Amino acid sequence: MIIFSYSFPHKKSQDFILLIDALGYQIEAVLASRPKKLNLPRKKYRYKPVHTGLFEISDICNHLKIPYYEFDDHNSKDCIDLLSAMKCDLGIIAGARILKGAVIDAFSKGVVNFHPGIIPQARGLDSMLWSLYLDLPIGVTGHFIDERIDAGRVIMRKYVNIRKDDTIIDLSLRLYETQLEMLPEIFNAISDKSFKTEAISYDDSGYHKSFPFDLEDEVMRKFELRKTK
Repeated sequence: MIIFSYSFPHKKSQDFILLIDALGYQIEAVLASRPKKLNLPRKKYRYKPVHTGLFEISDICNHLKIPYYEFDDHNSKDCIDLLSAMKCDLGIIAGARILKGAVIDAFSKGVVNFHPGIIPQARGLDSMLWSLYLDLPIGVTGHFIDERIDAGRVIMRKYVNIRKDDTIIDLSLRLYETQLEMLPEIFNAISDKSFKTEAISYDDSGYHKSFPFDLEDEVMRKFELRKTK
């Protein structure tokens, strides 16, 4: 098993590595991508918790004796060459940008992503906000990726309820914690020889970009309305 992560202190990268190790699975290597400047538009509201107590990913791997490799990009030639030499079975995304075909094809079983939205309806960025705005179900999709954005063979979906006393940050945190809860379930499903993934049709133009600033008041209104249902 290979873990894709970021090289800097990052909540999902840290939690996935620690949980997978705690579950007793052997991590052959962590492949970390260095930071890049992203020109994402500003948000009117804050939707995610501010995390503290994060560690350097390299320090976690050193402590757990997991081989750690750092790259400017997961799609770089150096990373692809390493994957080819390692003859990998399964990849898990704990922090990565869009992976290209040469990276995905290096894995005999595939690369698993946990997307905080129900695909194919809620692909792309800000999936929680788009799901609220478009009145879509809220949840997480575990899937084998392909070269398209948040697409591929679906392993399982898990739906998340909105509680009457939730804040928007509560919902965001529950979506994240659901990804952690799904990790052992995904591993069990993949190891079951009778398990079959779900092949679904995708509209290649049907993924969302960053949620618009001028629609944020409306999405907060719809969130409050969903809490009453």
